[in-house]
Amino acid sequence: MKINKLKIFKIVAILFALLFLYLLFKDYQPQIEMMFNAKERGRAIAEIRDHGLIDVFIIMIVLYLATIIPGVPVVPIGIIAGICFGPLWGTLINTFSIGLGNVAAINFISYLKKDLEKTYKNNRFTSHFQHAKNPLMSLIVGYSIPIIPSYLVSLQASKDEQKFNKRIIFMTALLGPFPISLIYALGGNAIFSANWQHLLELVVIIVIFFIFANTLLKKMIKDEL
Repeated sequence: MKINKLKIFKIVAILFALLFLYLLFKDYQPQIEMMFNAKERGRAIAEIRDHGLIDVFIIMIVLYLATIIPGVPVVPIGIIAGICFGPLWGTLINTFSIGLGNVAAINFISYLKKDLEKTYKNNRFTSHFQHAKNPLMSLIVGYSIPIIPSYLVSLQASKDEQKFNKRIIFMTALLGPFPISLIYALGGNAIFSANWQHLLELVVIIVIFFIFANTLLKKMIKDEL
């Protein structure tokens, strides 16, 4: 009987993610219960934002695990990071955790390659990545769009290591999550503040980010960094 490494990997990672989600829930349970009481809602919001490094660590672990599990959405956890830590720290937590998850996924590809290639063989984005004129920016954009499976992007990233060095490929995995991490964090924060000015700020930041990322990768290719 042939063992499906991908399924085993997913089951183990999901079990660990659920464990950390439970720990996170238990830590925030008092504030969650307070949110259902109108008189205590303001206090609950203040206390949610006052949690410390342990909760940062737990959310980062959950985000990391969700990223390396094929098919598991990171959207809910990313939004929770925005709710709990605000737009700035939420964005940094999301970007760092998802970025590290992408790097790990690239390294896991060698063990899961056959199963992943079979899974994404007929995916509509596969051809785009294979024929992209700017493969590095294509990876960054791929990592920044939630509807594109991150493992499909990582699969292409592992192939592009033959053309570019590992340092450059890892940089795309770390930079790519920034736009969507910002959206998650602002979205979570908007639940508390309902400030629509964030939308305009978001568009400006994302445009600047893509310009910066493109310039940075060009310099890395030319060994200027």
